[in-house]
Amino acid sequence: MVRSLGRAGLEVTLGTEYARSSTGFSRYVSDVWVYDGSSTQRFNNSLEAFLRSERPDYVFTVGESQLRRIMDAAHRLEPLSTWANPELSTVARCFDKRAMYELAAQAGVPVMAWTAYTSAEDWRGRARDMGYPVVVKRKDSAGQVMDRKALIYRSAQEFEPFLASLQREPDPASLVLQKFAPGPRHNCHVGAADGRLIAYFQQKVLRTDEPDDTGIGVAGISVPPSPMLRAHCEALTGALVYTGIGCIQFLVDEPTGSVAFLEFNARMDSTAALPYRIGLDYPLLAIELAAYRKARAAGRGDPRRLLPLPHPDAYPAGRTYHWLHGDLLAWVNEVRSRKTGAARLARWGLDMAWLAMRSYHLTFDWRDPLPTIDMFWRKFLKNPLRRRVPVAGALPR
Repeated sequence: MVRSLGRAGLEVTLGTEYARSSTGFSRYVSDVWVYDGSSTQRFNNSLEAFLRSERPDYVFTVGESQLRRIMDAAHRLEPLSTWANPELSTVARCFDKRAMYELAAQAGVPVMAWTAYTSAEDWRGRARDMGYPVVVKRKDSAGQVMDRKALIYRSAQEFEPFLASLQREPDPASLVLQKFAPGPRHNCHVGAADGRLIAYFQQKVLRTDEPDDTGIGVAGISVPPSPMLRAHCEALTGALVYTGIGCIQFLVDEPTGSVAFLEFNARMDSTAALPYRIGLDYPLLAIELAAYRKARAAGRGDPRRLLPLPHPDAYPAGRTYHWLHGDLLAWVNEVRSRKTGAARLARWGLDMAWLAMRSYHLTFDWRDPLPTIDMFWRKFLKNPLRRRVPVAGALPR
């Protein structure tokens, strides 16, 4: 995002909780503002003070955790700038999986059978009726269950220990049970104005940072746009009267062609670097759509003249991306866990090296290398060296 907007001629101020953020080393960052992120109230107070004093033209919220905090003070923050995000009320709706499953079904978008939490006994019967495998996750896309984005249970015997543990679950009302949908994840990057798609790019996730593919994507490939998935995306953006960019995810069972809606991320996806590298600039599109939305809300004459040109329908297929940092970290964690055999770890390592050499990197850019170099130094080199290099103690008096 920083590189896209900086190269487009915008002056970028990075807002971060950390005084020494890796992103701050980018040649396209003009200034760094460090906010107080110790609590939601302090974050919002810090942000409000910054907006009132600095008066930026646009605010582009990249992180989902920051978006959630901003929603708590939307009434006082939204009027202070132009936000390069969809309306915060729309963002809040998209964050709730249950609300989106209901909306998708109303819009004719296929959704696997699901149910909110009722009781362990009822879920036992619901899982049996759905048929195994089943998936348990939080209604909120940021929530985790037992430190995982989702848990897959392939039989009643596997599911039973989880049901027994529900008596210790601190927030059972946030849980969702859903029929498992097979197939790889397809991420559909969209840009829409008043619900109508003006940009569409589709990529298939090749691997995630979890062995069962429930985690964060670390490798993917651009695929030709599917008319069916595009129609499903437009049905959702139309139902929301959506203006902005986002990423709508589906699971596609390639042998049968069946599709299941997964979630709607009402923000820029972390893999937006792939379409950017092939000429589809979603960060800049978000700024342009924000300017249009502001003009429309202000009642200015002919706001549609500010509408950005639609992205081309065709784009290169077969281009891959790779998030080496996430892939390597997952590999190191598997090595430390000693749960994965040497042969699989070796295949994984070779595949990781191959992808790193032939793919677009999600964070590294030869024209702007310092952010990624600093990130790898701190994660994989600096801390291990601290543990290995002896530190002299104080001399006895």
